[in-house]
Amino acid sequence: ERNLLRKFYFEAKGQEWTNSTGWVGEYNNHCEWHGVHCNDEGQVIKLTLGNGGLSGRISGAIGDLRMLQTVDLRDNDLKGSIPSEIGNLSNLTSLIL
Repeated sequence: ERNLLRKFYFEAKGQEWTNSTGWVGEYNNHCEWHGVHCNDEGQVIKLTLGNGGLSGRISGAIGDLRMLQTVDLRDNDLKGSIPSEIGNLSNLTSLIL
């Protein structure tokens, strides 16, 4: 999941985010990255990155975060279409774009 999040970060121009604390750090746990929330097994269940200066596009890699329940990307400047891979997220209950 860490590599999927890294892909998301780079495609959404993470280096320009207002808060990218911990993101793509080599030695820290991805569950500690700003806006990433994990369950007890260390699987990503929430991405809350609203109003964070995200631009670029939403990576299709998001569809491989199988336990994801909530995605909140509101009030950003993301471009392009919503990746069809989001349809793979059978646990998704909240999608805020």
